[in-house]
Amino acid sequence: MATHRERNGKYQIRVSLGYDIHGRQKVKAMTWIPDTGMTQKQIDKELERQKFLFEEKCKGGLVVDGNIKFAVYAEKWLSLGEEHLAPKTYLRYQSLLSRINAAMGHIKLCDMRPHHLQEFYKNLAETGINKRTGKGLSGKTILHHHRLISVILGDAYKQEYILRDISTLVTPPKATQKEVSYLDEQDAQKLCNALLNVPPKWKTALLLLLYTGIRRGELVGLEWSDIDFEGKTITIRRTVQYITGEKYHWKDEFDVLHKGQLIEKKPKTKSSERCIAVDNGVIGLIVEYRRWWEEQKTNNGHRWISTEKLFIQDNGGVMHPDSITDYTNKFFKKHDLPKFSPHSLRHTNISLMIAAGVDIKSVSSRAGHSNVTTTGNIYIHQIQSANARAAEAIAGIFNNQTDDKKP
Repeated sequence: MATHRERNGKYQIRVSLGYDIHGRQKVKAMTWIPDTGMTQKQIDKELERQKFLFEEKCKGGLVVDGNIKFAVYAEKWLSLGEEHLAPKTYLRYQSLLSRINAAMGHIKLCDMRPHHLQEFYKNLAETGINKRTGKGLSGKTILHHHRLISVILGDAYKQEYILRDISTLVTPPKATQKEVSYLDEQDAQKLCNALLNVPPKWKTALLLLLYTGIRRGELVGLEWSDIDFEGKTITIRRTVQYITGEKYHWKDEFDVLHKGQLIEKKPKTKSSERCIAVDNGVIGLIVEYRRWWEEQKTNNGHRWISTEKLFIQDNGGVMHPDSITDYTNKFFKKHDLPKFSPHSLRHTNISLMIAAGVDIKSVSSRAGHSNVTTTGNIYIHQIQSANARAAEAIAGIFNNQTDDKKP
């Protein structure tokens, strides 16, 4: 029979399930907290119902140990999920959990309450939490913490470590969508002109980022088989990333320790695997670049590392995605261009498509977004501007008709 004891308005319900082979009593426990405003009579009645339900669950084998601490469960969850997570996602979760566990890791799953999460999110927004800026964390970063906590508690609920998922009772932190940084049409043209006299590798890399809107990791992952010269398409099948962390430490032939390595993986979502149509100008650019690529292969002789990658180190080795960013930083300063990054060229491509009146579904498909809502949320200002121009065009048509009918 279930028993209970009250402490500071909380009721611990205990159920004995006999004894183990060592003679130790097996006990399951849960904590029940009455809702605010309940009378003592209502509390007594609901307490008996909770005791009955909990005992039935225990006898049916439906209750695991809710006394496990959040940090212990979270680490177990992350360890079991490692093989299903992308390397960068796993490292990101590790980083988020270090902050989460420092604040709430000591709390038992069964004792976690909505106010624990609310206080934690409030603390994350306080000045000084972000060591780099000295400010609080952004709403977007706080939301990342909430989502991870929600996934972990949701899993604990499914596994019946807890009777309810308290993260569903908390209002998620609001994340303000930052306006994307991109080049306008005039600066984009200025960039194209400036690229005419730079080395073939950098000219082709930056122009492809601008013309196709692909991500820099997708660019580095391109292989010659991804280019359909006759069909005039580029297919995105993989991405290259640089991953840090102890798991990725390695030593080279000179016994030098490297604290990260390049990995190749499938794009981030199924929709990121896509085929992008290009024009004759882009195909001509790639054809010209391939001649340079073949010269590099011939000139390097035995030093050449066999590869099918388009963008390479001088000896054919895989190119580091950061090298594109490094070159870009030097390039815009030298040519008196507005500051931009490789990802800014992606935003520029998408913004120019929207400005040109390309339908949002086609824009989303070329960008590799999971759905058109993602595109709409990120490029809301560009879409609003395009809508305003459309309204002016429609108004112009009707105004002309009205003028024509005037005597």
